[in-house]
Formats: sequence, C-alpha cells, structure tokens
Amino acid sequence: MSRWIEIKATFAQPPADWAPAIEVFREEGIEGTVQTDRPPTLCGYIADDPENRDRAERLKSTLVEAGAIAVEATTIEEVNWAEAWKQFFKPRRVGRRFVVRPSWEFYEAESGDLEIVLDPGQAFGTGDHPTTRLMLELIEDRVQPGHRVADIGCGSGILSVAALRMGASHVVAVDVDSVAVRSTLDNADRNGVEIQAQVGTGLSGLPEAETYDIVLSNIISAALIRMAPDVPAHLKPGGDWIVSGIIEQNWPDVLAAAERTGFRLERKEQEGDWVAAVLSR
Repeated sequence: MSRWIEIKATFAQPPADWAPAIEVFREEGIEGTVQTDRPPTLCGYIADDPENRDRAERLKSTLVEAGAIAVEATTIEEVNWAEAWKQFFKPRRVGRRFVVRPSWEFYEAESGDLEIVLDPGQAFGTGDHPTTRLMLELIEDRVQPGHRVADIGCGSGILSVAALRMGASHVVAVDVDSVAVRSTLDNADRNGVEIQAQVGTGLSGLPEAETYDIVLSNIISAALIRMAPDVPAHLKPGGDWIVSGIIEQNWPDVLAAAERTGFRLERKEQEGDWVAAVLSR
C-alpha cells in the first residue's frame, strides 16, 4: 500500500484570503489542498519518498514564513489520504447550471442543472478551489455544442466533463501525472461520457495535427507563459484559450505572453487573488 506525507498548516485565525498559502503548496508541486476554518488549517499531500521528504521540510519553513503558527508533516497510508477528501467535499453549485457532486453524496438536481459527479481520489479538482470555479464559469459561457476541446493539466477531469455537459463533441485530456489520467477516465465513466485522456507534457501530449475550438489550461502561470507561443497551432481560427491558476501579480506577464502570440483578451474574471480569462485569436 502506498504511503503519503500529509503537510498540515495551522493558522491562528482563518486568513482573509487563503490564496497566498495555497500558492505556497502549489510552488512545491502540490496542486490539491484541503481547507478547514475550524480550526483554520490547510493540508496538502505528496507521495512518501526521499525527495518529497526534503520538499516537505522546505514547505514547513515556507508556511511558517507565510503566517502559519504550526506545521506538521505526518506519514499516512493511502486509504487515509483518500478519506481526508470526503469530510470536506460536499455537493456545490458553480456558475448558473453546474452542480458538482461527490460520488458518495446524494443531490436532488433541479431542472436545467448540469451535474458533474466526481471522486477526485489523488487528483486535483473538486470545484472548491477558486481557479476551478472560475474555469467552470468560463466553460459555461464559451463552450458550444459540437466544440472540440483540449484540457491541458486535466487533474480529476472536472473541466473535461463540464465541457461535455455543455455539448462538446470531443475532449482530449492531458496530464503529466498518470494518477490524474486514471482519475479522469474513472470520472468519465461515472458521468457516462467519453474522454480521450492520456499522459503527456503540456501541448506535446495532444495528438498531432488535431486542432480544437477551445484549449483549457488551469495550471501555474509559468507553465502558461511557456505554452503561449505553441497554443495557436492547436486552435482553430477564432478559437479560445481559457486559462486559470494565475495569481493576480502574475497576470500581466501571462497576458503579455499571450498577446505576443496574437491573442486578445475577451473576458477576465477574478476571485480573491486568482485570475482566469478567455483569450481569443
């Protein structure tokens, strides 16, 4: 059975904005975090290996600098890691029509609801993080029936499922993490949809010579900046690049990189310190 390191940061009181603390985890490669307000804690999970033990020690120091009053790193079994999500993940409405529901919870859908059933397992993406919520709102606005969509950094597959719920005809999902790809395929089954999910690095993981109406990228700013010159080759004329995962202070650099390759800003949304946008050509 796999073992994991749980890094739990405790704060004296809930921060007015959790984004800076979440970004500390993201900078160490931990995309998924679990947050509580009573007591105010933020947890992240990484596989238990020598490299990640060093990473956990760095993270502990950085979290204290970010305002945590205590940080613990505890080794746990995989089954306990998985259960940690379940106590916090409840059905929630995102945007006008999406309802994100964990597979172990019941929700009585209303007329017009587009339900997304998830078991994130070890992958990032439950609809709770601002970056994911912003993406879902933009998907609801931009994806049209018949669209072909690419989801770069698919995590749990939540965005891929959302695109299909909006009527997309074909979705290709790519992630560097094989666990995320497996989670995406499992969640496709839960929702009765088909997603072409595969392991790959960024745009290079997409099938050659295929183009898309929309490319989705909920990943860190540095990766978006690196990708920007290559995105146009994967978009149909007039296509959209929908981006998120951007801390406010990094937004000017992301926008500048996109504009250098011919994108224009169509729509920008912000929640706390997090920015998401629709970029069009």
